[in-house]
Amino acid sequence: MSAKDCCNNLMKRKLWYSGHITRGSSGPLLQLSLKWKIEGNRGQTRPRRNWMDDVKEWLTSYGDTKRKAENREEWRDMVANLRTEDGT
Repeated sequence: MSAKDCCNNLMKRKLWYSGHITRGSSGPLLQLSLKWKIEGNRGQTRPRRNWMDDVKEWLTSYGDTKRKAENREEWRDMVANLRTEDGT
């Protein structure tokens, strides 16, 4: 398995799981954990990426993600046809 195949597989799995959580199939606690913000300062470092940052980057916005995830068939088709940035 090449590195591109591995990355594509990880993207598909992450999107599939985010659709499951966003729809609310796993309960409200996991939905709350996606939106949770830790209070306090981290000092002078780069901002930490959270789990949904990748999903938002791949699908434009959280609202768009939530809307698409509500339709399971559309979400399933989108994840199955996912391509990496270089079109492979």
